[in-house]
Amino acid sequence: MKKTVTVLMLFCLLISCERKEPNFSEEMIETLADRGEISDGLRLPPPPASFLHLYVLISNKEFHACNSDELFYLYKEYYAKKFKSFEDFLDAVLNEDFVLDKKLFKTFRNYDSFKLNPKIEKEYAGLGFDNFLKKYSEDNVGKEKLRLNRSIIQKNEFPTIKYLLYKNKYDVGFDDYHATYYIWKRVDFFKQ
Repeated sequence: MKKTVTVLMLFCLLISCERKEPNFSEEMIETLADRGEISDGLRLPPPPASFLHLYVLISNKEFHACNSDELFYLYKEYYAKKFKSFEDFLDAVLNEDFVLDKKLFKTFRNYDSFKLNPKIEKEYAGLGFDNFLKKYSEDNVGKEKLRLNRSIIQKNEFPTIKYLLYKNKYDVGFDDYHATYYIWKRVDFFKQ
């Protein structure tokens, strides 16, 4: 009996110590950290990854939607002494839920912070990710993109749905030409 209990305890310990796969791989972090070629203070052309929406945890259990340029600014101005490189800073805020000060984001023109919608969180927990993705997406557009089903999403639910997709390694982007939101796997975006 003691051996069985010991084996079960070791098994539970191994499971609890298993490292969760990060939301962004090392290669993705390197790509996001790449500032590109700079001429006269401008990046020419800006790397495509600089347009990717990133979600960071800020004070008061809120999330902020931003991009790598905003995070680079925050790193240079406020966090360069705390982290040895921009890549380390990105890893901390994107993979380890390092909390940033909410006040620092108020200077950006697109100040977009939100708290998670409890109704959507509960629905997500009940459905599981695959069914959640099926519910909020519609017909395939090519092999790697899905269309976000905006017709069933209320305005106050939209940020939470995008965030939950993001946490499951899917990103949402807007196509101005077709006036449509698309969903794609993050890994496919970084293969481009």
